[in-house]
Amino acid sequence: MRFIFLALIILCGNLAFYSQMTGSTVETITVYSENAKFYLRSIPYDNESPSLRGVTHVYQKGIETPLYSFERGFDSVEDDSNNLALSNDGQVIFYVIPWGANEEQEGLRSVTVYRQGKVIKSFTESEITGCDLSKERCDLVYSNYKRVVDEKKSNFGSPNYKRVFKPGVDEKEKFLSDFPIFSFADKFFIVDSKKQLHTFDLITGNLIGTTPFNSAFDEIRKKVKFNKVETTSHDVPIYPNFPKLKNGVGTTGALEKLLGMKTASIVGTKDDQYRIYQFNIDAIISRDGKLSVEKIEIDDDLPKEKILNFFASNRFSIDTVPLIFPKWHFSDYFYFRNSSDILARKEKAEKTIKDREELKKRLVADTVDGKYIPKDLGEAFLELDKLLPEIDKKEMSALTQRKDMIKYHMGLGLWIRNNWGLWGGSRLQKYFTDKGIDHPDDMSSVIIFYYWEWLQGRKELWREWETNPSQKIFE
Repeated sequence: MRFIFLALIILCGNLAFYSQMTGSTVETITVYSENAKFYLRSIPYDNESPSLRGVTHVYQKGIETPLYSFERGFDSVEDDSNNLALSNDGQVIFYVIPWGANEEQEGLRSVTVYRQGKVIKSFTESEITGCDLSKERCDLVYSNYKRVVDEKKSNFGSPNYKRVFKPGVDEKEKFLSDFPIFSFADKFFIVDSKKQLHTFDLITGNLIGTTPFNSAFDEIRKKVKFNKVETTSHDVPIYPNFPKLKNGVGTTGALEKLLGMKTASIVGTKDDQYRIYQFNIDAIISRDGKLSVEKIEIDDDLPKEKILNFFASNRFSIDTVPLIFPKWHFSDYFYFRNSSDILARKEKAEKTIKDREELKKRLVADTVDGKYIPKDLGEAFLELDKLLPEIDKKEMSALTQRKDMIKYHMGLGLWIRNNWGLWGGSRLQKYFTDKGIDHPDDMSSVIIFYYWEWLQGRKELWREWETNPSQKIFE
């Protein structure tokens, strides 16, 4: 299933982000109702997933004019995913986001049900499974791929991939390898990680009931089939320079003229001597060139209203985007400096003085950007005790040795580096630099490795490190 490959993409995402990317493949999706009398066609406005951006049209077979259309794209849908279903009357769309759902945002929750394009029901993962995610691990969708598939015999990762099951895999596990999600007879079914079968009414969107999968297997095994899904791939630009104006003028050049500034570069050191101003924008651009700002962040010293008016009053070209997409999402950063070299250097000097004063305050403050900053390792552990769910602490404490905590370097470690000022300056950063630890990665490693000791009941061991911070933390 595609979700397996999505996970690999996520794991490799940092490598892709730093490469020079100029294109990406985006799919338009067609899904048929079980009786094949209706179908939906979903066209995204971006190459992100999951995302609300896009438009969906629902058709009756044989009629070219849509029954109805609405602004919302559906993604992460493949011919074997079954996570998008259309009812047999064409009125209801049932959508499941197995991984990566945003339970706080309507439309991006784990399950969303639409009638004629309007949300009639939505469910979070916990509402369906009943799991307390602070105390237990459970997933909305059952996944057994690693346990049942022989990747070597399947030629995993090659164009010749063909799934081969490991010896001894029973029929129920083989079934669930294909059908943790399925629909038939205007009902929708999800099997969760605890092998509980949740049944929904595809007409009303209501959760009808929950039963053990094993007890329902014999009844459903012969009724289930894959939804009929068709996908078409399109090459679209990714991370391009912001689109030019309709008249062919470059957006950056037009902004230079408007602001009376020069474009600055953050690549290399050429412009390090100057004060650099920046803003970033997320926007949707339609075929007629009109731009709708989704989000814009502008340095306080730049003229915000003038910049907003520039994007509202001009028309932009999306000729590089295939015609099938009526709109497209763009995101970009813009960097400028004073057009006078002398004044730009003076502004940099003034900014440096201001930043130093701000850093002095950060290095002694107990709160930075609204977040409490621990003063030492002991306080860091007390804060983690309060912040982390019990299930996380339980799994950490179950690790057999301190160095196994390295698995949390890009999760918990990243959160610590970003939220406790280990990059931008804080009293916790100063605590470490005073002891000869200069890099935020090393600081967060000390925290998470000694937190493991704390969870083992060795509450004072961190003081030994504090006395001798040059010792190897793996030991």
